[in-house]
Amino acid sequence: MNAQTDVLAVARREIKYLLSLPDRLFLLDALDRLLTPDAYGGYNGYTVRSVYFDSICNEDYRDKKEHADEKKRIRVRIYHPEDKKAKFEMKRKSCGRELKESVVITREEAMRLINRDYSVLLHYDAGCARYAYDLMTTRLYRPVSLVEYDRRAYTHPNFNTRVTLDNNLRCCEFCHDLFAQRLNFKSTLPWDETILEIKYDRFLLRQVQEALARCDLTRTPPSKFGSSRALLHTYYS
Repeated sequence: MNAQTDVLAVARREIKYLLSLPDRLFLLDALDRLLTPDAYGGYNGYTVRSVYFDSICNEDYRDKKEHADEKKRIRVRIYHPEDKKAKFEMKRKSCGRELKESVVITREEAMRLINRDYSVLLHYDAGCARYAYDLMTTRLYRPVSLVEYDRRAYTHPNFNTRVTLDNNLRCCEFCHDLFAQRLNFKSTLPWDETILEIKYDRFLLRQVQEALARCDLTRTPPSKFGSSRALLHTYYS
């Protein structure tokens, strides 16, 4: 019998930039007045930790490096090592739009996934869970990296708007213990740089556009998933 499934599916446009420290500070001040801090983390933000999966042929990483028209990410995410729940997420991107589907799973099920027991996904009555099970078993997916960063997030109900500022990006390539209290992280982004992500439906609020117009948005940020897989960079360059 399938478990009660808590599924969240969000489809919207996504754009990303790399911010300098002065632009980060300016934008935080502007967004404090324009938008609402994310209810989960509040004003001071929160930490995000994810274990990413990829196929035995590293096809998701290869698609990213080759700028494929369609890309996907599969991960398990938490916000604190003591969390009793986790999110299994699949992100698919096509032509600048993103579809993110999330299934809330238990802590024990998250560890089973990291140990490559993908039958956990069959417990959930969700199309994305079944699709992920078929994909991960037939293409021999396995955990490949653990990524953590600090996030400030803002939302607005109009146009499903969400703005996030992520810094202190760090990763582990050889340890995938999602719930470990202490990990030997490697920094993958300079301390004074921030990844800005803007997500919305149809139209970006004019006030947010005006704030962004005062920032240098000419730089492209690194991929969190790609940055955590630096050992493959030479092979696929």
